[in-house]
Amino acid sequence: MNPKVQIEKLKKDLEWLFYQSMILKQTFNAALAVSQVFEKTDSLATYGDYFGLTQNMMISDIQLQLAKLFDKNKQSISIPKIIETANELYTEKHFQSVIYFSDQSYQDLKSELEALAHRLNELEQPIKNLKKLRDKNLAHLDKSVDSLDKLINISNDAPVLLSEAVTLIDFSIQSLSKIKTIMFSIDSSFQEKDYVWELSEIAKAIESYQKKNDEELE
Repeated sequence: MNPKVQIEKLKKDLEWLFYQSMILKQTFNAALAVSQVFEKTDSLATYGDYFGLTQNMMISDIQLQLAKLFDKNKQSISIPKIIETANELYTEKHFQSVIYFSDQSYQDLKSELEALAHRLNELEQPIKNLKKLRDKNLAHLDKSVDSLDKLINISNDAPVLLSEAVTLIDFSIQSLSKIKTIMFSIDSSFQEKDYVWELSEIAKAIESYQKKNDEELE
């Protein structure tokens, strides 16, 4: 495949992965909002089973989507593949063909791409743990996992901490944004949605409904 075709494919894959990363970030924000609102009010506890279930479903989806984003399978469109391809295709000739809005040199920008590859290597362990969790439970009902105890053992042996998930989510957006800027001089900022206000309004509605019911029973 000639470099021009590769660069066009890289641009298309970048847009697709960035979209997936934004959806992932929003899902995480929605799951986090449940915990944040629970800390502020007891109103959601009235339907705690429902909110707990939906939060757990979102967490499972977050883990699965992260595993897909960081999959190193050569057949996958993934962040490791994007970082590798960007480093291969970013030449001085390409640098000269792009109009940048900063005065950084080719070597400066090349170093930033190489730093992404280095950072990705530092995140190898949580990525491996996500892959194990995906293969054993999230994407497959592995025959070796036939009880809840065995599933718990997998989570204990290959834990994915909340802080690690946050780091991977942030790295997915930051790395893809950086590559879009360096390779194509495209700004990738987006407005995150905060679900705390929406859930707080739902909590207020539940509280109002409960108060009305209590008054009618008096």
